[in-house]
Amino acid sequence: MNDVKHLCEVALDVDAPPLREAEQVLALASRAAARRDRVVAASVGLAGVTVVAALVTPALLPSRPPAVSAPAVVAEPPKAPVSVSAAVSVPPANVPATRDRVVYDLLVAALPAGYEGRSRYPFADPSQPAVRLDQTPSAGALRIFMTANVLVSDGRGEGQLWAAVLGDGTTGPTDDPCALPGVGRECRVINVAGVPVAVWHEDDGQGGDTLVARRQMQGWYLMVVAQRSVPVYGADTTLPPDAVGGQLENAVKRPPLADWFIDADRLAALAGNPAMLP
Repeated sequence: MNDVKHLCEVALDVDAPPLREAEQVLALASRAAARRDRVVAASVGLAGVTVVAALVTPALLPSRPPAVSAPAVVAEPPKAPVSVSAAVSVPPANVPATRDRVVYDLLVAALPAGYEGRSRYPFADPSQPAVRLDQTPSAGALRIFMTANVLVSDGRGEGQLWAAVLGDGTTGPTDDPCALPGVGRECRVINVAGVPVAVWHEDDGQGGDTLVARRQMQGWYLMVVAQRSVPVYGADTTLPPDAVGGQLENAVKRPPLADWFIDADRLAALAGNPAMLP
């Protein structure tokens, strides 16, 4: 499958194939970051990776990202919040363009001593209009509402910690998020203050391991991803002119981190933190 095609399908909200596998989503998410300045369709802020239809950042939303410029979004009267369950609160219906900065700060604050973080991609333009979370894309497609990416360094190697908010407009919360489509290997559910968070492993497509945490909400979900290395992808000549050039083509492959900077429990805690939600 052509991940660029999937990204365009998601961004433009056109017909798309069935739900992608977790690794495809991660890969898309990673690449989305490359086109971060131009968020498509319902994308709002992308601060590290842009996910556009299959984890448009990574395939993990593990490994590759693009970005697009979103057309003006006319806000409709907010719909009455849908009650999901006592354990899951329903956040506001809109994602402000400044949300990526807030999530970025939370990701950096989660890094342990001995590691430092910096932004991999520009933050979203704060003048962009907020994007509604209750939009329903075409069947099988995913909308990327927000991404934030932190390059993690210990002075010798480099990895990354990023988060993305994606939605299909239909899938709702469940007590067993590991049973949802698209999860990776060794999935287990970690309860965070009453909220079930799925945590699993993925391959980044370049021989590296990726740890993923997902919190499912009504019609959308928050994904938090940790990688010990930073996948580097070459230029994609199939991308439109406005998405070519810049960061990915000129990126230099850095040595991976020798150890994990975060474990499954702490990654789940990030995904389960209400402050991470839009």
